[in-house]
Amino acid sequence: MKIWNGYGSEHSMNLVLIGRFKRAQDAEKVEKDISRLSAQVAKEDGYASAFAEPEDQRFSDEMLSLLLSLKLNTLGPSDLGQLVSEHHLRRENDQITVTTDEAEVSAFVKIFIEAGARVEIFSAHEYPSDSNDAS
Repeated sequence: MKIWNGYGSEHSMNLVLIGRFKRAQDAEKVEKDISRLSAQVAKEDGYASAFAEPEDQRFSDEMLSLLLSLKLNTLGPSDLGQLVSEHHLRRENDQITVTTDEAEVSAFVKIFIEAGARVEIFSAHEYPSDSNDAS
């Protein structure tokens, strides 16, 4: 059973997050890393609760091993849930675009920046033509 802690809102963020990498290979690696992390988070099904007190948030041994192997040192336990929240990720050459209605995208930002990407975040509500350019 899952217990959801949060509140509802009729307003979605409609965020667009674009990571531009120096090489297409860098973007491809990040896409694979996100896929591996997402699979591990889904497998653990809430091992670290984002709503727990900070001292109660921790990584499983498997997640810690994966993070170390991917050299991702800035992600915290509360960031990981973002990787399985509803979002759409698309890679095209040296660019990865993430679209989501969620407000929390720090996990993606951290992963992109650690891989050397230039990151742009904006609301498709405010800049709808830019979101078409990102497509």
